[in-house]
Amino acid sequence: MNNVSMKGKSLEEAIRSAAEVFGVGEDKISYRVIHEGKAGVLGVFGGEEAEIEAWIKKSKANYANDVMQEILNKMGLLAIADIARDDEEGIEINIKGEDLGQIIGKDGLTLMAMQTVMSSILRREYGEKANISIDAGGYKEKQKMALERLAQSAADDVISSGQEKVLPPMTAGERRIVHIYLKNNGKLKTESQGEGRDRRLIISLK
Repeated sequence: MNNVSMKGKSLEEAIRSAAEVFGVGEDKISYRVIHEGKAGVLGVFGGEEAEIEAWIKKSKANYANDVMQEILNKMGLLAIADIARDDEEGIEINIKGEDLGQIIGKDGLTLMAMQTVMSSILRREYGEKANISIDAGGYKEKQKMALERLAQSAADDVISSGQEKVLPPMTAGERRIVHIYLKNNGKLKTESQGEGRDRRLIISLK
């Protein structure tokens, strides 16, 4: 069973009826309002029933993947969205194909913007926060490895010279990668300084 049309004295009643037809809770139902209905005189005479088209909600991961694929199609890109991970820690969607630079953007900013938009879409659809990560062509993994190499090089310099090292400005996500990479180094500490786009990490001896 795919979509069904349901009527009721109110939208709530129509939604409740759809949930009963599908055998699921009302929170598992998505719907499109065909007619909101109208109360009659004294709530009885001349009223019109509400009508909806209803269907069972997809899982967050499948819904997010479908939305992402639709975005790619509308951008005219030869790319495919694929669910790379769906567990208690969150959802990860990986994009494969051609012209991924349009998806990634300068310094990954377009990718981050898409991730923010997708998180908002999922929150609106499911009524709760969704932890979602979107990658394209392994960009994030390559970025993570590059940042870890930078962190290791800076750490070696600090330990050998005894002088603190100021890294280039980074996003919050980039700073977090460096911080996590160095947090188990008993000789070093990291702290953030600066505001906005000029915020950066300082690595120094404990």
